Amino acid sequence: MRTKPRRRRPDWRRIKIHRSYTVDEVARVLGVAKGSVRRWIKNGLPALNEQKPALVLGGDVIAFGRTRKVEKQRCKLHECYCVKCRAPRAPLGGMAEYVPVTKTNGNLRGICLYCGTLIHKRIAANKIPELSNVLTVSVTQGESHLLDSWKPCLNEYLEGESAANGKASSH
Repeated sequence: MRTKPRRRRPDWRRIKIHRSYTVDEVARVLGVAKGSVRRWIKNGLPALNEQKPALVLGGDVIAFGRTRKVEKQRCKLHECYCVKCRAPRAPLGGMAEYVPVTKTNGNLRGICLYCGTLIHKRIAANKIPELSNVLTVSVTQGESHLLDSWKPCLNEYLEGESAANGKASSH
């Protein structure tokens, strides 16, 4: 039974440099599965395998963690992040659509140049003129709210009914 929920990414700072860990202990400290630690050992994490249980030095775990850190990918002004490609991508054909969400910002969307999926990016409205120098941007109407709908409220008949009852009781 697990006591703590697993984290999405290991917190490498929780490892002590001058301590040796078993596979189970590394997994528990970092909040990952034991299979992940075993996979790391196969992929180059140094371990002392001559004895059972296998031991991993804390300094080696920290050094291995530093090599695995993924740099945060920043999108340029004309790029949106493609979830399928896992990288910033420019929209296909240099065309994008801006859908305002509020007065000050909205969503920029286009089609990924490489895989053809829909890509999105939140962007400030004042960046549109600068973005238009690089991309062809079409500004569309924002999403309508329920209150702005042309369809009447389903409970409107109650107002007429209460007015009719009021008139009936006054006679």
